[in-house]
Amino acid sequence: MRARYLLLLPALCAAAFAAGCGRSGTSDVKPGGSAAAPEDPNVDVGAPLYPAKAPVKLALAPLTGREPLVVPNCTVQYEERQQVSSEVDGTIDLLAVRDDAIPAGDVDLVYHPRDLEQVKRIPVPGQPHPVYDPQELAKLKKYRKLQEGDTVKVGQLICMLDDQLFFARKEAAIASESAAGKVIESATEGVKLTVEKLKLTKEAQERGGGSKGDLLQDQITLTRFQENLAQAGQTIAKAVSELKEANVMIRRHQIYSSVNGVVRAKSKHPGEFVKAGEKILEIQATDRVRLEGFLDVQYAGLVRRGMTVAVEPAIPSAPDKTLPLHRAAVTGMAVSSHADRPLVVTVSADGTGRVWDATTPAGAAHSLNHPVPVRSVACTPVGVHPVAVTGSDDGKLRVFDLSNPGQVNGDGQELAEAHAAAVGAVAFSPNGQFMASAAGRDVFVWDVANWKKLYTLPPEHRDAVTSLQFTPQGTLVTASKDRTLKVWRLGAEKAAVARTIDHRSGAVDVLGVSSDGGRVVFDNDKNRLDLLCLADRQTAGQVQNVGPTATFAALAVFNRDDSLLLTAGGEGELKGGLQVWSVAATGGRGAEIARLFTPGRVGVTAGAFSHTEAHKFLAVGTERGTVHLWAAPTNRKAYTGKVVYVDASDNRQVTVRVEMDNRELGLRDRSAATVVINPGQ
Repeated sequence: MRARYLLLLPALCAAAFAAGCGRSGTSDVKPGGSAAAPEDPNVDVGAPLYPAKAPVKLALAPLTGREPLVVPNCTVQYEERQQVSSEVDGTIDLLAVRDDAIPAGDVDLVYHPRDLEQVKRIPVPGQPHPVYDPQELAKLKKYRKLQEGDTVKVGQLICMLDDQLFFARKEAAIASESAAGKVIESATEGVKLTVEKLKLTKEAQERGGGSKGDLLQDQITLTRFQENLAQAGQTIAKAVSELKEANVMIRRHQIYSSVNGVVRAKSKHPGEFVKAGEKILEIQATDRVRLEGFLDVQYAGLVRRGMTVAVEPAIPSAPDKTLPLHRAAVTGMAVSSHADRPLVVTVSADGTGRVWDATTPAGAAHSLNHPVPVRSVACTPVGVHPVAVTGSDDGKLRVFDLSNPGQVNGDGQELAEAHAAAVGAVAFSPNGQFMASAAGRDVFVWDVANWKKLYTLPPEHRDAVTSLQFTPQGTLVTASKDRTLKVWRLGAEKAAVARTIDHRSGAVDVLGVSSDGGRVVFDNDKNRLDLLCLADRQTAGQVQNVGPTATFAALAVFNRDDSLLLTAGGEGELKGGLQVWSVAATGGRGAEIARLFTPGRVGVTAGAFSHTEAHKFLAVGTERGTVHLWAAPTNRKAYTGKVVYVDASDNRQVTVRVEMDNRELGLRDRSAATVVINPGQ
């Protein structure tokens, strides 16, 4: 019995210890949960640090009972192709499209050979051959050479064969018709005059004058004029027929595109002879596309032909601006609140801070001086005197005045108190009156009015804090490498943990909080981010990448009105990439609306949206110290397609093929898109 008691004693002690630690704020929820130790109402933090708004409770959409099926990385293919060939034998004069806007001197500028024959040439001193008169050239029709990859429109003239013979026949027919027309005019007038003379002759005979011979002569003359009139009519009919034939043959020497598409596989060039039916080039039609992807075989019964599905295109986009601002990795980024001239502030491990005017084409930048590597930066919110605060490796915070965007003083104010480690995160309260800074596990709360530290948060985190953000509800949300999120009640004297949300994957260091304080991003795993309601810790939506190599990393932040979420890609197919997701306030799955890639697919380390309506953009920094800027995507319309083919013959996966209209979207051949199938429809 004594031995059994001794064996049970360690277990009883461990249970007692765990019960005693339950008040520290650590969670006791199973993995995947989001509850934590409840807030202890006995902890008095004093008066609220700033006026707090009521918690935001989201009105979530009703559950449908079945999650949508996501078919990732569907391959886009152009199905319809026009093989452009000639109807007749001939020599290619032009393989080009009409473009009067093409500038003189452009290498792709060409003229029709027949038009050039009409242009006089003028001698140029020092040159062996005369040149075309530029004034006359300017009056000619201009054409742009057709190259592979060029786009053409339906009904557009793209190729002209040598049609001189039929053009000459056309001119001859026109001349013959014109001459016959004059004969008709003359014969018609002759008939008219002869009829009048014949009438006079008859009247003279009736009065006893004139002769029968005069009457016969007038009748013969009338007959000749009528014969001339008939012959001229026949000549005109023949000329019209020849003109039509010439026009038909000329039309057969002109080749038009029958589709909107992209030029591919040119096999002939101007000056080459082509036989009737011989291929000249190929055009891939772009108005409709086919998307093909795969589902696990267990979903075969949930997909059928004719279903309407959602299509989320992944169209890669290059940055609008790129600046090599730093020599080492960008470690922090913020955007100032200037309404008319927002500034992008970046800091780097190279010991520099830069202030970049995002509204100027040249992207002029000012330097912020630091003696050591810089790790974090934050700007005051809209409506507050604009300043930037940076945190460095020496544990110090420095304040820089941004009130004059054109003249930023690079020598900032160094705060008296400092952290004992590098400052990895900085944030301002919604009213701009308070600030928080994190270095390792330590988090300081500051009064901005006099830049004095108010207090230090209790050391509840077990590892370094990687991001922090105030909410309008008077709380502070911190994310840590210990894979937890903590929500702190902030008082004028001290703070206390309100709740802990644990079991994060730890894949994303910077986890955004919506500006209304309603939602926080929670990295559930490397492929999925949940949007949790801070009021009740329930899942209020998610964004998800399907596939083992499409992972999240670095950051996940909201835009100014919380309608978009910016995420950075991890190692794998999204390395160096960013995704912009549309997130609904009522929850559900977020839809990817843009995919952005840095040049060279360099890894993203920091990013931020602008805060003003006049200038909507997002900026990111990279591992190599470059800064990139994109126009902020907007919530685009939902695109749909129809399932046209389902093949479940494979015992592991189902092939799904979708067709959709591509005229508005303009997906490229061999690009990628995601298909979302709602099984309940």
